[in-house]
Amino acid sequence: MSIDDHLEFRLLKYFVAVVEVGTFTAAAARLHVAQSAVSTQIRALEDILNVQLFDREHSNTLTTEGRLMYRYAKSSLKTRTRFIQTLQAIHSATLQPLRLGFSPFVQKGLLHSVSAVYKEVLPDCEMAPESGDTGQVIERIRNSKLDTAIITLPVVGDDLEVHVLEREPLVVCMRNTDPLVDYEAVPPSSLNNKISIFTYQKHHPAAYDRLLEMFAEIGITTRPCEPTQNIEHVQWMVREGHCYSLMRARRTLMNGLVTRPIAGVDWTIDTALVVRADNENPALYLFMEELLNHFRQSTQIPEKKPVASIRVRTQGRKTSAEKDGDQIDLFAVVDKRK
Repeated sequence: MSIDDHLEFRLLKYFVAVVEVGTFTAAAARLHVAQSAVSTQIRALEDILNVQLFDREHSNTLTTEGRLMYRYAKSSLKTRTRFIQTLQAIHSATLQPLRLGFSPFVQKGLLHSVSAVYKEVLPDCEMAPESGDTGQVIERIRNSKLDTAIITLPVVGDDLEVHVLEREPLVVCMRNTDPLVDYEAVPPSSLNNKISIFTYQKHHPAAYDRLLEMFAEIGITTRPCEPTQNIEHVQWMVREGHCYSLMRARRTLMNGLVTRPIAGVDWTIDTALVVRADNENPALYLFMEELLNHFRQSTQIPEKKPVASIRVRTQGRKTSAEKDGDQIDLFAVVDKRK
């Protein structure tokens, strides 16, 4: 038989009890068994794994292997408990619908994926979705009127669990005839007083404030504009040459528009699952575990260093060396990982 066949939940339960109460005697009292039974089970666990979990010469402190084992054991026992509670709730018809909120900036494709995972995990259980401004959704989570929500970050405050599901690069939208198209990544100086933030002011003030900070950090003052959530209107204004706009990299563009990253930065719009740590819906955490695994496997964006501001040779256009009259200063990038 393999180690997996011997690694029973009972052994994990005894191990976690010893770690959390500090001594074998206290663990025995917590589990309502004899101390010898606890000692025997811990020894059995160590023999099965062929490792030492406690340093018995130093007041039974955890070894390196023991610390790793504790994380696994605690997580496994919690998942087991929630699974049993969910089964019992389904059997007794007391499982409540999952109350899922989402903010206006969450993409439909992502919401579809979230719904599909929920139906796969709990096919006969209902979901009660509702939309609202980011602040409203967060407040409903804090007041226990929602179980969880899908929102774009940031979230103000540290009283909620935040699990990032997706990161999408933010890029500059421009006309395909714009001189900046020659650049692999546009210099920040070329956007000063020319780029606008059309969204977030009303529906996500924290995101709007953070964008202003990010622009200020690279020396860009944004161009004032009237807010709108109509992406077609934004793209029309860019195509008419009124401004540049920050946009999601995977956004479908009108004819005549292209996007470029900003040199020296690696900005993303992050969409996350937010939940109160004390939520008592057991099915929520089973769903969360499957959802996070799904996005870890399917939507990870590989990390890469920011692109330097360099011109690229395109047919019919001159390189920077050939354009002395309208040369834009390059924005140097230092790779700190070297």
